[in-house]
Amino acid sequence: MKYGLVYYHNTENVGDDILSYAAKRFLPQVDYYIEREAMNLFVPEEKEYVAAILNGWYLHFSYEFPPSPYLLPLFTGTHFTRDPLIFGDYSYLDGIAADYLKRHAPVGCRDTHTRELMEQRGIDSYFSGCLTLTFKPFADVAPSHAIVLTDVSDSVADYARRLFPDRPVIRMTHRLTGEERGADWPLREARVISYLKTYQAADLVITPRLHCALPSLALGTPVVLIGNFNEDFQNRLSDYAAYCICCGEEELMARQGYEDLLRNAADGMTAAGQSTMPDPATLAACLTKTCSDFIRTVSAQEPDVSLLPEPALYRELYVDRTHYMRRALVHMLDACQTLEQQHIHDVSVMNQLLATAKKALALSSDPQ
Repeated sequence: MKYGLVYYHNTENVGDDILSYAAKRFLPQVDYYIEREAMNLFVPEEKEYVAAILNGWYLHFSYEFPPSPYLLPLFTGTHFTRDPLIFGDYSYLDGIAADYLKRHAPVGCRDTHTRELMEQRGIDSYFSGCLTLTFKPFADVAPSHAIVLTDVSDSVADYARRLFPDRPVIRMTHRLTGEERGADWPLREARVISYLKTYQAADLVITPRLHCALPSLALGTPVVLIGNFNEDFQNRLSDYAAYCICCGEEELMARQGYEDLLRNAADGMTAAGQSTMPDPATLAACLTKTCSDFIRTVSAQEPDVSLLPEPALYRELYVDRTHYMRRALVHMLDACQTLEQQHIHDVSVMNQLLATAKKALALSSDPQ
């Protein structure tokens, strides 16, 4: 059996690489690196199945779903989002995509929202939690006693410095610059490990990022999860709110009671929250068993490849024939985004001109 690592090659977010690294640890080896945003275009060197753990966030280019027939997938820790570019809904999960998911069910869902999407389509599913909960502490990490802030505002950073004057405060970001994006996997993996070790060494992590919060919890570090409580928070993060201190940014800095909570958390005295969900350790054990059982099963299989298309034929009839269409879609989406940004800019300029004109009219009509 061959194995593939699904990753988002051109991601702007370290969290995507953290998700891929969480899956990679279960693979015996990596024979193929598979682009998350073009899984349907994957063609192996031979007519064969390639096993992969699909534990990520799906999908920017939703017209690229479902994946290639050569993939033998395990869906666990999976999140499906709205089509963010074209229709703004979940219709890409209907039709052949629903049939595909039914064939590869049960789908382990990272959140209640994804499980509801599966249930609405009659797809066998369960709440699995996130694969980043399976991280184990590194043996070579000494405590830094730092307060680590990942992608928080300057106001929260100033608040943390006032609250912890005797501890180092480290600011980090999961945002990648243009120069950092698209690197080869070994460099990305080294960066992920560096981030995880920083989170493990800290006394407290404060972040709005799910794939900073959950790995930190798995590595034994208390977390303050800052939520903006919009639709994205409810769909992706709300299931994990009880595992840490969760509050809005303004609430964090305004309520006196949070100071004691944060100090206690940093000193290792965080009280457990109330949740109807399994605790993180239980989820981690189940996820580990699911992935380990999958690898054990596929490693012992000799799957029948007779129903697979010939790779050369799949390339010719699907990959190559749809190449121009996919290029055209990307071009049109880029053009739409440019027009939208231009519209926002023009409206802003118009509002400024109107405000200036009103001010001028008011001054001209002033009798003094």
